[in-house]
Amino acid sequence: MLKVDAARIRRVARERLPEGLPRLLLRQAWAELVVTVGGRLRFRESENARAVRAYCGMTVAEFEGVNARQRWANWRIIPRSLHGRLSGRPCRAVDLCSGVGDSTEVLACWLPEGSEVLGLEFNPEFVRRARARTYRDAAGRPVKVAFRAQSVLETFRDPSGVRVAGASVDVVNSCGALALNFSEAELDALAAEIARVLRPDGLAAIDAPASAEGRERMIRLFGRRRFAALGCAQSCLFDRFAQVCFRRGPT
Repeated sequence: MLKVDAARIRRVARERLPEGLPRLLLRQAWAELVVTVGGRLRFRESENARAVRAYCGMTVAEFEGVNARQRWANWRIIPRSLHGRLSGRPCRAVDLCSGVGDSTEVLACWLPEGSEVLGLEFNPEFVRRARARTYRDAAGRPVKVAFRAQSVLETFRDPSGVRVAGASVDVVNSCGALALNFSEAELDALAAEIARVLRPDGLAAIDAPASAEGRERMIRLFGRRRFAALGCAQSCLFDRFAQVCFRRGPT
């Protein structure tokens, strides 16, 4: 099994993202002020369609600023979610709402050698930025990563438009999106698609509000699709969001 300890998570996070949290928080605060001044954009919307329109109205640089704190959190929450739950064999992973590739970069680092990742992101400009980046594993080796511009509420497809085969994926990840912008009906449809693509015993690491009520809502929704909650991780004690790790049950 993949062995990860807290000290290693912190060390890798500092190496891969040397900017400290205070600086990232300041960067995010400034970016949010810029994009919201005069009511230009309202991206903290509970309705998915409105949130998508707002994020598509941002430049790549604006999104990178708005997402600064989440980028810091990704380096801590993803490895904690996957801790001890992966075998050493190569994985196929899907990264939902992958933005400009920040969460994809973390997955590439922490998944076993030889793994590959497909990022799904609605905004084509963000996808172009993500494709321009380099993704490496923990030893610095290049990782096979691909992206497709599409809604995660649609059937998952690869960059050429081919439907992702059923029971062909080992890990599905989501950070900083599903907890905010998706209705119960949308989450149920997404859980069904995740269940379709995951292999038996595959893992789904899904973001949720850190509150007990928020976590239980996500556990209940995914439980309808035969997902069993294995645990919950947070980037730090004060993070308003968490990530629940589920294992895909038998059909």
